[in-house]
Amino acid sequence: MNTTAVVLTIIVILVGIVGTIIPFIPGVPLIFIAIATYGWYEGFHTITTKYIVILAALTLLSLLIDYLASTMGAKYFGSSKYGVYGALIGTVLGLFVFPPAGLLIGPWIGAIAGELMAGKEFNIALRTGIGTIVGLFSGIAFSLILAIIMLVSFLIVVF
Repeated sequence: MNTTAVVLTIIVILVGIVGTIIPFIPGVPLIFIAIATYGWYEGFHTITTKYIVILAALTLLSLLIDYLASTMGAKYFGSSKYGVYGALIGTVLGLFVFPPAGLLIGPWIGAIAGELMAGKEFNIALRTGIGTIVGLFSGIAFSLILAIIMLVSFLIVVF
């Protein structure tokens, strides 16, 4: 076991965990790539191809859940695509304009603004904005839990 390679892999995994919360960092896919790269580096002796296939399936599941959670949360509360897009834009703007509180406030305001732009009344826009946020954060929570599980599994396999 090369200590430097393990430490670098853990650092990239930690960045991936942060990426499950912060936009523009592909959290779970980054963790998968880090572990697969470590497996390739060490010749797939410790990190087996079976383990990589399982992580690949979990990564795909995470991407699917991320998409479905925000979409289903939004649709359940009656949101249009404008509400979903508004929430995503609000997340990005909130991250840069009012960090860290902007990660909570930005998507909500963005979803409401998107719904208002779609011509919905304020009360309806408020309700769908809440639904969009519930879905968005459900997806984030799932990805965060999965990312931590991937870190723990890597540590168990390597050590």
